[in-house]
Amino acid sequence: MVLRIFPFFFVFFLSCFLWSKPNPDKPSPPLEFIQGRFWRNFRLKDYILKGSIQAAKDTYPITLILHDRTMEYHFVGLPLQIHVEINPDNTYVAYKNHPSDPWQPITGINRTKHILNTDISYEDLCLDFIRWDKIKPLGTDSIKTLSCWAFEAYPGLVPSAYAKVRYWIAEDYYALLRAEGYNAGGQIVKRLDINSVQRIGDAYVIKEMQIATIPPGKTLSSSKTYIQIEEGKPLSPKESENLDFSPGENPKMQADTGVALESLDNKK
Repeated sequence: MVLRIFPFFFVFFLSCFLWSKPNPDKPSPPLEFIQGRFWRNFRLKDYILKGSIQAAKDTYPITLILHDRTMEYHFVGLPLQIHVEINPDNTYVAYKNHPSDPWQPITGINRTKHILNTDISYEDLCLDFIRWDKIKPLGTDSIKTLSCWAFEAYPGLVPSAYAKVRYWIAEDYYALLRAEGYNAGGQIVKRLDINSVQRIGDAYVIKEMQIATIPPGKTLSSSKTYIQIEEGKPLSPKESENLDFSPGENPKMQADTGVALESLDNKK
């Protein structure tokens, strides 16, 4: 049985911290074929997770709710919720400052803004580069002994903080292994790595992910943000049925989320 939950974060665990050099002499299958397999595997089980986002100066407790292609980040103690829906044709990202407020879409150049004082931007949550029109195959590579195909994606007219994104897709799993954002000078400016994963129920989820901002021309980061998941539980069929993940005003979701969190707390 293939365990599928939080594929983007989980598969980064398979990468290493060394620079990779794709081999252009070994071609990859057609891009459309790889993308189709990637999106077929990109499905999230219904889970509720608790953890934190740790920036240089502040730590933000979060609740993360997963469902199919949707992720919702609830910042505990702060008036902020972020809704991300990742689909093969488009990505929707929005925020709101109160459970009863309507979602406010984040579009255009606003997607490049960082969330609070972290190294994470809204764009980083969306995987938009997978859908950019110009994608260049770079050949085959190996990430921590795992065979993969490497690509470079260019945003074109799409607003982005990156002039290109280099990413790797595993040959065996059709999953994203690594992604690096570059500036117009070809210098890496953002790197994402998974430091550890954990098993909760019948699925593997992130335990700690590191997002690093790298000054142009440097190899060491100037700042890092860590996403850490401490515990979680699968949502029951009733809880999943009651949670409406469509963007829009949804005070009922907040109430049902509270019930799910209460059952999670009772496990302690």
